[in-house]
Amino acid sequence: MSLRRPWQAWPAAFAYWTLAGLAAASEAHSVGGTGWGHALLTSLTADVLWVPVSIAILQFGLRFPLERRHVASRAALHVAGALVVSFIRAGMIFSLDPWVGWYAQRPGFTDVLKHALLSNPFVYLTVLGVAHALYYADQLRLRETQLARAQLHVLKAQLHPHFLFNTLNSISALVHRDPQGSERMIARLSDLLRGTLEAAGTEEVPLQEELRSLQPYLDIQGVRFADRLTVKQDIAKDALGAHVPHLVLQPLVENAIQHGIAPGSEPGTVTLVARREGPELHLEVRDDGIGLKESPADVSRGARGGRGLRITRERLVQLYGGAHRLELRDAVGGGTTVALAIPFRTEPAP
Repeated sequence: MSLRRPWQAWPAAFAYWTLAGLAAASEAHSVGGTGWGHALLTSLTADVLWVPVSIAILQFGLRFPLERRHVASRAALHVAGALVVSFIRAGMIFSLDPWVGWYAQRPGFTDVLKHALLSNPFVYLTVLGVAHALYYADQLRLRETQLARAQLHVLKAQLHPHFLFNTLNSISALVHRDPQGSERMIARLSDLLRGTLEAAGTEEVPLQEELRSLQPYLDIQGVRFADRLTVKQDIAKDALGAHVPHLVLQPLVENAIQHGIAPGSEPGTVTLVARREGPELHLEVRDDGIGLKESPADVSRGARGGRGLRITRERLVQLYGGAHRLELRDAVGGGTTVALAIPFRTEPAP
């Protein structure tokens, strides 16, 4: 049960107090010798009347938990709450006794109130304890969520200078050899940085938007490698609306270019693939370059991908836990494939 969905407490409260009433009726019948009919009527009615009262106590406890900064004032508030609950219960019992028959001889309201003051505060404290357990469990989940979000922002922030430095290195290599090409790269770098900054606080975007964000980077690499680099896209239409981590494709494409195409002297092709397979979105970045050169142990650690691929792995863990796969393997016919599988959804993660 969440603090954001308090209505979920009603079935649980009704079930608990019904079982408590049945247990009390069984005890009254077997130990006290009360007839089953009267035992069920009195015990079930007395306990089921606790359902709305306990829900009110639960919500009151969630609204005013005992926290260190104002524990004294909250404690006084709950003492008053316990007294109010005792008065309410006493009024219920006194009013309904002629029809239910809790007492053989109807007592005065003062006697009923005295009995309520002796027992009802303990019930109040019990329900208040449940409220605090829910409150602190929700606070713990909130802190964990905030920590995970902060870690995601740190990882994403690490990507920005990583791409910036790599792109600046590419531009510096062209300044003297191809001045016009370097000017085009600077213009596309401006577009890349603008798009990145606009989405700085966004962790997931539709795949279609991610492909648009990737295009300035592809243009930069197209200028750098001239006729040596060809980029193809094989994107299924039903995959375009799927949400993916922002900037997830850029390090995968960089991995393919830097380690697959750049070391060789022949023209190469990088292919982007996106497909929906059941509940998963499958993304692949393939290159037909030199293939993997590391040992299997290095590949499993993501050594070829360097910092960009390592940060991507960490972001995927933060976003999806174990519900993702990222594999780096030799491609059929030569080259390398980076394959990624994440949950398919058209709304961002909560």
